[in-house]
Amino acid sequence: MRLIKNNTELIGIKDQNIKISLVFETDTHIEIQAKFDYPAPSCPHCHGKMIKYDFQKPSKIPLLEQAGTPTLLRLKKRHFQCKNCRRVTVAETSIVEKNC
Repeated sequence: MRLIKNNTELIGIKDQNIKISLVFETDTHIEIQAKFDYPAPSCPHCHGKMIKYDFQKPSKIPLLEQAGTPTLLRLKKRHFQCKNCRRVTVAETSIVEKNC
């Protein structure tokens, strides 16, 4: 396994809230581990104050090949919990479908 210097623009991700933590190359693919986080929004249900809660299990997102090698993004998305109604929502980004 070989570590690779990382840059989100290099792989075509334009969202500034995605922070890459680790990139490595295996015999079959390149794997990128990242977190998606931003300040807590207001609750979409009751418009109350939300707090940062936890990260969900990483989503596995296939990306375009880099130098002929398949690339896989493992993205951890932030959970937010409303202080009023206690509902939990997940951070949303355009590179991952909702509920994925």
